[in-house]
Amino acid sequence: MAAELQSYMARRGVKAIMVLFMLSCLTLISKYYRQDTSSSYYRRALFYRNDSSLQQGQFNSHFSWTDGNGGLHQLPIETVLSKSFSLSSYSEQSQIIPYYYKSEMNMTGEDITIVTLVTRNRIPNLARLATQYQGPISTTIHISDDEEGEYTLDILQDAMDRNAAMRKYVDIHVIRDEFDRELNLWRNIAKLFARTEYVMQLDIDFYPCTNIRESVLNNPKAMALLQSGVAALVIPAFEYSKQEEGLDFRTFPKSKPELVKRYNENEIEMFHSFWLPGHAPTDYERWVQQNKSNSDIYPVTTYQFSYEPYVIFKNQGSPWCDERFSGYGSNKAACLYELYISGVDYYVLPNDFIIHQTHAYPDQARNVERYYNRRLYTQFREEICIRLARRFIAQKKWDHPKSENLRKECASIKPYQRAIGSFV
Repeated sequence: MAAELQSYMARRGVKAIMVLFMLSCLTLISKYYRQDTSSSYYRRALFYRNDSSLQQGQFNSHFSWTDGNGGLHQLPIETVLSKSFSLSSYSEQSQIIPYYYKSEMNMTGEDITIVTLVTRNRIPNLARLATQYQGPISTTIHISDDEEGEYTLDILQDAMDRNAAMRKYVDIHVIRDEFDRELNLWRNIAKLFARTEYVMQLDIDFYPCTNIRESVLNNPKAMALLQSGVAALVIPAFEYSKQEEGLDFRTFPKSKPELVKRYNENEIEMFHSFWLPGHAPTDYERWVQQNKSNSDIYPVTTYQFSYEPYVIFKNQGSPWCDERFSGYGSNKAACLYELYISGVDYYVLPNDFIIHQTHAYPDQARNVERYYNRRLYTQFREEICIRLARRFIAQKKWDHPKSENLRKECASIKPYQRAIGSFV
């Protein structure tokens, strides 16, 4: 009996020692372990935990400024964002997290950031874009406030883990709410948080076949135009005549001579050639006829209000996209219309180009949204012509070259014609 009791106590002793050891390990871990703020779990906590110290650890929760007497004032950043995006569907339930992922790149002001937006099924396109562009990218990704949003974050995290170029070059800003296809709101968020002097407005479905960034930054004429603040550089956009041939970006031409050869053989054509007003003012025939010996930047001379090229321009002081445009149709044209009549002229890059990567279109949704956005665009053009005309007159710039685009483009709008007489 004594031997059995001794054996039992020995077994209990070992168990007690093991329990004490485990407790000691947990204590050490809780004392010295710090959550990695780059992990998806930490980032996701920003959406769910009402913990001000956590949010302040990575993002400023207030907008601060000092008055003339040295007094410090603050506004909650959510108040500033709700005012900034008040024309959109942004609400108290919307949540914007700038720099959800922040690139590792040490950016300089004199650079060009691609400004774009991405949805879950376009994350692979973003990875390809980062790998090819090798420069700063600022993108907005929208996620829903449910399990689907969680799934999107999982896919995004996986892409960041797998792609070094995404980690190095891409700033990702997350907006979480129930409103879908707020395209101009998403564009403005990406533009607002771009960290360079110049931005390239680009749709995520396009692949830059040439080194656009290096071409522009090393071109004195192109840089002089951008620095002036009154010029935007157009990147000619193409697509495959047979849509199924545009699925694999690895087969795209990598130089202008190769592209021109396929263009002349009718393999490749102007993007959306079925809708000439969208891109025809770029003057593709002039572009393809230029060769290395006579290639030069040339101006767009036949602008009209449906023109929607992909452009590079100076970020500071440029107009924002009107956020009343929700869904497909006229949203990008509205951005470029206001840019044009604010005094910015368009110039075409002679050797660079982008090609559309084929994808399916949700035609039924697009048709409904286009109908309403076309009506809104007519009203928008009337409003913006009158508003900017009043601004030019108040600034005594009515006869200045900066107002020339407005005077010429708005002249055919009847409400503008009736109103302008009372201003001038």
